[in-house]
Amino acid sequence: MFQKSRILSVAALLLMTFIFASGCKKKTPIAKEGEKCGKDIKCVKGTKCYYGVCEDLSGNNPDCQFLGKASKAIMESNPKELLKGKNFDYDIDTITAIPSAAATIYKAFGNGLSKTQCKRITQCELPKLGVGYSWYWTRSVFNETKKAPANAKKLSADAVEIISVSAEQASMGEDPKMFPPIKIKQMQQHRIGCRAKVKVRVKEEFAGFVTFHFWKNKNCKFVEAEKGVKDSKAGFKCDGVEKLSHPYYTYTTYLYPFKSNQLAKDKKSKEKVTYLTGNPGTYLIDVWAYNPIDENKFGEHKQFDSEEVMKKYPDLIYCPKYRTDPFNNGCGCIGFAKNKVTVTVDPDPFYLPLDEDKCAKMAPQKTESK
Repeated sequence: MFQKSRILSVAALLLMTFIFASGCKKKTPIAKEGEKCGKDIKCVKGTKCYYGVCEDLSGNNPDCQFLGKASKAIMESNPKELLKGKNFDYDIDTITAIPSAAATIYKAFGNGLSKTQCKRITQCELPKLGVGYSWYWTRSVFNETKKAPANAKKLSADAVEIISVSAEQASMGEDPKMFPPIKIKQMQQHRIGCRAKVKVRVKEEFAGFVTFHFWKNKNCKFVEAEKGVKDSKAGFKCDGVEKLSHPYYTYTTYLYPFKSNQLAKDKKSKEKVTYLTGNPGTYLIDVWAYNPIDENKFGEHKQFDSEEVMKKYPDLIYCPKYRTDPFNNGCGCIGFAKNKVTVTVDPDPFYLPLDEDKCAKMAPQKTESK
């Protein structure tokens, strides 16, 4: 009897222990969006554990929606449309790589991206798309979204100004390191042109296109010396000046504010000509104009059939008859307004600087599991 009672008491004790243990079982913690998660911490409904933090991966937030539209716009963009009206050469390999990288970003939405990651990619990956070619992605993005991302800088059309110009006749060579390739192409048939040494000031960080324009004296006519008037000389009378926009007489380049480690310096260069960038500073650059002998375009190119006639006007310089020899001593700077070059500025819709320290902190920790 005693043994039976003892067995019942042990059974009752075990039952009570089980009931007590069941009632005190520790519940799994539920973390809210933005809170830490892991094996022992679950995420609230509608979020998932993403690199150790509960995140909404639906993409239904302004940051992800902006990135989605932006990456798709870059992926589908057309550089020729973006450069419409500009005489600008670009590197095909660089241009091809930019939409390819944007396509990789766009595809990442298939696996889900968090709001945090969308912010990081916008701030840290988009600025890396074709460094020095940000016109491609910024203009594509702005055309689609009509807005700039957070931390982007608005650019001023007054950021670039010309300080001085000194022009002289010069010969265009073949070396693309010394001469703009686009000008080498333009001056294949006539290598004598006008080279203007232009001192340019970039007053603040700038990303965008600048176009340098030569000016010409317009409606120029040759007038003989007035008879009976002392000190009267033969010469040209012109009706004002005119800004030139034809590619022969302009030069378009793209400026971008490079970091110091991105700038390559040519120590072998003997000329004190600097590489123009969007970094604040003063630069001395060469701007070339192709100037074929054509008195219909430049009245001051007046030509004479007889050398004897030309000798009657020792104070004037006339262009010789044009020959097919590309190094024929042509007109050079004759016909252009003396030492007059101006600049047209077309800023990018925005400039997004890359904050490398901030981006390093925003990067997901790979040691943590999704």
